[in-house]
Amino acid sequence: MKRNAITLERPERFTTPYSISKSKLEAAASLAIDTVERTGRENGTQFPSKRVGFRYLFDDVNTGWLNGMYTGLYWLCYELTGTPWFKNQAEQLTALFRKRFDENIGMDDHDVGFNFIPSAIAQYKLTGDEGARKLALDAAKYFYDNSYSKEGKFIIRMWRRRDPVGYRTMMDSLMNAPLLLWAGLETDNEDYFKAGRDHVKTTEELLIRADGSSYHHYQFDPETSAPVRGLTLQGRNDESCWSRGHSWGVYGFPLAYAYTNEDYLIDVHRDITYFMLNHLPDDFIPAWDYDYTYVNAIKDSSAGVISVCGLFEMASRLPDTSSDKELFKNAAMKILDATIDTCSGPNGIDDKDGLIFHVTGYASAKDLERRNFDQIAVYGDYFYLEALTRLLKPDYKSYWLR
Repeated sequence: MKRNAITLERPERFTTPYSISKSKLEAAASLAIDTVERTGRENGTQFPSKRVGFRYLFDDVNTGWLNGMYTGLYWLCYELTGTPWFKNQAEQLTALFRKRFDENIGMDDHDVGFNFIPSAIAQYKLTGDEGARKLALDAAKYFYDNSYSKEGKFIIRMWRRRDPVGYRTMMDSLMNAPLLLWAGLETDNEDYFKAGRDHVKTTEELLIRADGSSYHHYQFDPETSAPVRGLTLQGRNDESCWSRGHSWGVYGFPLAYAYTNEDYLIDVHRDITYFMLNHLPDDFIPAWDYDYTYVNAIKDSSAGVISVCGLFEMASRLPDTSSDKELFKNAAMKILDATIDTCSGPNGIDDKDGLIFHVTGYASAKDLERRNFDQIAVYGDYFYLEALTRLLKPDYKSYWLR
């Protein structure tokens, strides 16, 4: 889509160099690691399924889109500590994804990457385990064969249910496209790589609006694969910009750029990032929808930490001559620092499992009426710890990259 000339308002908020002390980062990471270890020792090789207050309820059912990220928490802890217990826990959890694949549990879905990237690919990258590599490649093949529209060039939401409403794509799938891009490079399979690249281009053309905001979903005609319209399932309304959905773009487009080196991705990332920063409240914690820009709006801290990872990723790839390079770093630091200060730690709550608070769950206006906000969530935990890992471990490389 041709976008307007999007400028950064109040650039002085992000042009002054900003950093977080190493001691503060280490303290935040230590608290997070201790929390992950406690919940792991209490619950073994089970996955969080529900939330009650600030605690997770665990069971041994491996379904849904969060369990890969839960597994990835242990890989991140292993990277930060080198402690064998975290590696063992991560390997045991990752092994359960072979059963999930073999029994076709939750495989007909757009979120296959969220499950197999921070589990199987992470294990292969960190240990060289060939079984984990094969599992990730098996998942990528199934994903390509069953959840990618070759006609429409997009990752399908849940088409195997034969529900026309499921013939959509969504911003979330920018974080699943790397499964195809990784598998394409890993096996020299041009079809996989092209599918991942084409999905990213379809997202840029249809889901990113002229002002740099984003739709959450985009509907296609199930018979012809022709584009129909954009909509925002988890947000204030169809024309608003749901902050967590937008954050998948702030991180997803830099990942695509790392794989493809296509220059248009720098431009679209700048546009959506400027939109995000222009709508960031003065406390630097995003509201659940970017229609709201005031400090006391309902928050979604997960949108902030996901964006932090994307800002660091793109900043690492921009040339030193780019004015955005330091601006993105400063913005990421401010968002992360604010998250540490106001969304992590005890905050008067002793009995907790989540690493950060003020996370919004399924977030339509109706759901907020049911108080589906100020929660903990695995996606908030995972990307918060990844953001800390990026700063504490300079050689860290995202599990979403090859």
